[in-house]
This record gives sequence, structure tokens and C-alpha cells, in this order.
Amino acid sequence: MARLSRRKLVAGMSAAPWLSEVQLTKAAAADPVLVLCGHYADLIRHGEALLRRWSDREAWLGNHRDWFSLSDDEQKRLPEGQLLYAIDAEYERCTRESVRVLRRLRNVPALTVEGAIAKLSIAAEAIDPDDYPSAHRVLLSAIADLRALQPRG
Repeated sequence: MARLSRRKLVAGMSAAPWLSEVQLTKAAAADPVLVLCGHYADLIRHGEALLRRWSDREAWLGNHRDWFSLSDDEQKRLPEGQLLYAIDAEYERCTRESVRVLRRLRNVPALTVEGAIAKLSIAAEAIDPDDYPSAHRVLLSAIADLRALQPRG
């Protein structure tokens, strides 16, 4: 299986809104896929927050410590830069954990329609619509079909 690239993982960050539509009620206890998808969504949201913090910190360092003109060694020695490295390390940990969850997810069968929707939603978000427009539309259509099959109430 091909490695999951950072680009695809970052693209998957937008899966969180899709997953929030899944009602995690009794079904979560009945379907381990929903638990994994919820964990994945939490990791993605955490990763987004880390990227925002990293960006803010890098901008501050650029404005106040001339960060971009420093050598790598000078950057590493700068006390204010340590937070940037800590954020980067946490983001890498979050990325690795997200990949582990995705690998587990592909081997866990969905036991409910909600679980199938959640798995397909993650796949739909990982596929760049600009790269694979037809495949992306098919996934979105399948998700809509499954939602339509669910009992109302």
C-alpha cells in the first residue's frame, strides 16, 4: 500500500466537519469504526490547531527575532524558537498517530450505516477533488445515498 503523504493527511483535516455530522450516540458503542473515526477527527482538529500555532509562532519569530536570516544552528539555540520545535514535534506525533488510526480503520468493518458514512467521508476528504474529480463525486454520491437510506427520526 502506498504511504499516506503529509499532503493527503493535511487534506484529510477537513474530514472533521463531515465526521461531526455523524451522530455518535448508541451507534458509537455498537460500531468501533465510529470510535476510530472520532479519534481520527480529534487528531485532525488537534493537528490544525498545531499548524495555526506554528504559523503564528514562526511569524512572531520572523518579526521579532529575524528568524529567517538565522542559520539552522542559530535558530536551534534561540530560546524563543524552542516552542516552534516543540510544536513541530507534537505535530509529527499527531501525524504519525493519524496514519496509525487510518491503517487500523481500513481493517475494521463498519457495523452500522453511520460507520460506513464516516469511513467514506474520510476517504472523500483525503481524495483531492482537483486530482480525481469523478472519484470524489462518486464518493460524495455514495455518502448521500447511505444517508438517504437511514431511517428518519
